[in-house]
Amino acid sequence: MKRVALQAFAVALLLGSGPLHADVLVGRNGDRISGKFVEQANGRIVFISDAFGRLEVPADMAHVEFQGIDPTALAPVAEPAQAAPAEPTEPTEPTAQADGIAAAAAGPHWSMDVGAKLNLDRGSLKTSEDRLDARLTAVRRTERGEWHGNLSYKYKKTEDELRDNDWLASLAYDRFVSEHRFRAARLMLDNELADDGYDSTYAVTLASGWRLWETPRHYLRIGPAVGYLAITRGDERFQGAALGLYARGMTPLWWKATLTGELQFLDSLGEGRYGGAAVRINRPVSDHLILSLGWDYAWTDLDLESGVTSVWRWDIAWRFGPSDGDR
Repeated sequence: MKRVALQAFAVALLLGSGPLHADVLVGRNGDRISGKFVEQANGRIVFISDAFGRLEVPADMAHVEFQGIDPTALAPVAEPAQAAPAEPTEPTEPTAQADGIAAAAAGPHWSMDVGAKLNLDRGSLKTSEDRLDARLTAVRRTERGEWHGNLSYKYKKTEDELRDNDWLASLAYDRFVSEHRFRAARLMLDNELADDGYDSTYAVTLASGWRLWETPRHYLRIGPAVGYLAITRGDERFQGAALGLYARGMTPLWWKATLTGELQFLDSLGEGRYGGAAVRINRPVSDHLILSLGWDYAWTDLDLESGVTSVWRWDIAWRFGPSDGDR
């Protein structure tokens, strides 16, 4: 009885001594996430991560390490006479509700979506047409930051006449400076076939801002940015430094769908403006088959061009890496 009383007193002292620092959540595969332990109850560990915010992880998938403290001491202590013998149980898989949280606790992960359309003939005359419309999206997230890469290519040749040979690529890295701050770098390259050659838009952006409502499946990152623009339309060219805004967000929707968005706006301080946005709704059809609706928007207000480009597209894509429910 004295031993049980001492254990109970030790647990009460630990829980009442205020927040513990430098706690580490350790996944089954050995990955580690730093933060603060909150509680362990009903077979779940509640943990505040420096990078991901509040996490709830099944206790059989992870454990917490403290500064020289055995985490098993935090389990409820029962009287020996009343304690029922524990029956062996098989390890359980994470529930669907905990999929996203368990993935965050498991450490770095990546995914890549690939979609393509080939050889589309239109019209009753069966005009000879070769066509390729492909898209690749890659995401890699770690405790320190998140990579986002996009590549799209559009090719169309009708009756041996080249109509489209366009590609768009972007690469961005969001660095998690703290629980509420981030820094970002983004590179965007766009080449589009025109009547007199190729029109191009290149932009480099550096940003620093705030992480709002950040969890593994819901966040908004937004902040001011500085950048450099280089835009070519035919024989005319604009290039120069600019100030603007950078934003990226994600939120779950109904029916397992997820909404993601990216925004970049740059103003060259009186000489012209450029803005681009990409919004996408992804819904998993199976573990790796994704149905996607995307909207790409670009706006320019320069001496060499003024106007907007708005494109909607449906994609059926295959996801390599974790499925949507695992992210």
